[in-house]
Amino acid sequence: MASPCCCKKLVDDVAGWIKVYDDGSVERPAPPPEFRAMATAIAPYDAPCNGVTVHDIPANPPLRLYLPVAAPLLGRRLPVLLHFHAGVYCVGDPTWALYHSFYARLAASIPIAGIVSITLPLAPENPLPAAIAAGYTAIDWLKSLDRPVLPTEPVPDPTSDPVSKLRNTADLSRVFLIGDSSGANLVHQVAAGFSSAEPGYRGVVRLAGAILLNPGFTMSAPSASESTDQVNLPYMDPKLADRFLELALPKGATRDHPYIWPVRDDATAAALAMPPLLVSIATLDSLRDRQVEYCNLMRRAGKHVEVALSPGVDHMFYLMHGIAEPEPAGEDIAARVAELIDTIGGFVGRRHGCVARL
Repeated sequence: MASPCCCKKLVDDVAGWIKVYDDGSVERPAPPPEFRAMATAIAPYDAPCNGVTVHDIPANPPLRLYLPVAAPLLGRRLPVLLHFHAGVYCVGDPTWALYHSFYARLAASIPIAGIVSITLPLAPENPLPAAIAAGYTAIDWLKSLDRPVLPTEPVPDPTSDPVSKLRNTADLSRVFLIGDSSGANLVHQVAAGFSSAEPGYRGVVRLAGAILLNPGFTMSAPSASESTDQVNLPYMDPKLADRFLELALPKGATRDHPYIWPVRDDATAAALAMPPLLVSIATLDSLRDRQVEYCNLMRRAGKHVEVALSPGVDHMFYLMHGIAEPEPAGEDIAARVAELIDTIGGFVGRRHGCVARL
């Protein structure tokens, strides 16, 4: 007698990125061909390359750690950047080439102890607010670096143990959150929640600033720039973003949800406790109008907001440079990337009394 058919059926295929089956299981095939260069995983390495080493830490969630080779300036402990990657909450991994190309360079270029990049839990398996919760868990991991060492505990060699090196150089009272696109939305959420938490929860960690790079702020009613701009970038396809948001947001929620548009009016902004903000806006980014609106709302509410304006470039230009297809304006884009790194370094340095990395 033949056994009943147990084959699961495909019920949703999101542009080749995510396949959902009728039993609730999810398959993530290799990224579509046009994305594979940027989604190539970069292996960690202990031998310094271009001024950094890269390490994967088996925490929960897993973390990727970028450590600059340069010694702390004048023996001082230095800030830490906690990074939230892009991907509209559904795709992405901090090991991808597009993140490595920028964040390895950033770690080597500015006065920090290191960059900790979070492997975010992805929807639909882990819809929002799972990625926000992962941010708090990563902060808890940073808190653990301050734990006292027991007398019987072996002391790791700081030259071979990356966590020990970070512990020995990090100033946990100067942590900066940084995120790309939807990751910048997460930066806002985690910064607001952490800054309003009871002091006892914060422990030794203090937020010195939040860096929102080309944040993915949008609403159901498109802004003027969203309505008029011609989007030619495959990773900015509004229909694909809508599909991802359907999987990531609470059932029935729209782009007006606070996860996507967090400051609907002046009163909402005024109620937030926030560290100083640096918001990166690219003048060709179709989301720029909402980014400017966010900055204006936060400024009217008395928040400290600095803007890094990058002319002539598009959404996440700093990640795509050197990864996507070569462009005629490559030298101009390289200059904008260098300017952005300088701006981030200045923002971090002014809040720590550091100068540029030597």
